[in-house]
Amino acid sequence: MLSRLQDFLSRHRRKFIVTGALVGGTIYAARYAQRKLVEYQEKQAREFFERTRRMHHFESTERTCNQVILGMGEEMCQAVLHECSTDELLEQLRQNPPNKLELWEQMKIVAFTRLATFVYASSMLVIALRVQLNLLGGYIYRDIMTEQRQITDELKQQYLSLIRHFITHDGIRDLARFIRSQVVEVLKSMPLSRQLTLADTEQLFWSLQMAINGDTRHDPNSKMSKYLLPDLTRLQERFNCSPLLQQMYNETLDLLESEDCIGVCAHNVSRGFVLSCDAIAESMGETLQHLAPGELQQQESLNGQTKQSNNNNLFDVNKVLLALAKLIPIISGLTSHGYNSAARPHNLPTQLLSFYVVSEKSKMVGANVYESFSSG
Repeated sequence: MLSRLQDFLSRHRRKFIVTGALVGGTIYAARYAQRKLVEYQEKQAREFFERTRRMHHFESTERTCNQVILGMGEEMCQAVLHECSTDELLEQLRQNPPNKLELWEQMKIVAFTRLATFVYASSMLVIALRVQLNLLGGYIYRDIMTEQRQITDELKQQYLSLIRHFITHDGIRDLARFIRSQVVEVLKSMPLSRQLTLADTEQLFWSLQMAINGDTRHDPNSKMSKYLLPDLTRLQERFNCSPLLQQMYNETLDLLESEDCIGVCAHNVSRGFVLSCDAIAESMGETLQHLAPGELQQQESLNGQTKQSNNNNLFDVNKVLLALAKLIPIISGLTSHGYNSAARPHNLPTQLLSFYVVSEKSKMVGANVYESFSSG
């Protein structure tokens, strides 16, 4: 029997070898595939965890960013009001002086300068803080993942204080003075008696925007870093400038001068002037509602409009003619107070900051910055 078994094994030896190889290979392949599947699942789980963790950190950074924007927005508004103050002019006008016409000409310049400065400064501040907070957030996230500590509390404080150049040093002042020079050029030939429709006012703001953006040396969109941040020499004078702080400063400059930031700032400014015209139209409507009956009838006659047969006297505000002298108090009133969330409907600085904070384009800038620097 043993010889038969040996003979059987000898005759089928190749089959046994092939079958053994196939079975062994199949087992090995199954174990290998199982091991790779486990590794793949673990990799997917790690990536999901990292994405979730990064998302939570980004959302926390965004919440902080919004709070900082609104907090610093209040300071920015006060700086603009200080630089474009009308208090002295109004006090002189109350005394009915002989040079009243000259004072109204000055009020015209200051009112338009203040409005335009709020439009540009609010957009620039929001973009700068989106860039700074998300760049810093990206560095901090990398520190967390690599268990390093490159970003110290002192470095954070130094980096975030760069934006104070805009508010407390020369930034707002230089911006307001440049805008004032362009306002003078656009409005110098426009008399106070000039009758304007809402469309004329929109065209006036468009001309002013083109004049401001057209100066390639001072354009607040493409040269925003010039107003927002100190130059490197001043930075080195203020701080013991570490290599990492200088690197972050240079990266911030590059981002602020990028096409993305310039495009978003220009878009925000255009939308800001549209919001301004909407606020002016609303104020014009309220002004007409409070006119005395004689003035109301005169306004109807002047505009070629007749009363509607309704209970209320309705005007098409787009066809209302208003003298520039009467438009100045409206514009000045819209920008006479700083940021105040409780007074949003009648407070243009509050409307502008609130709009820029929730702007999808501004948020996208911050998200792109965070993505780039958190995955370094």
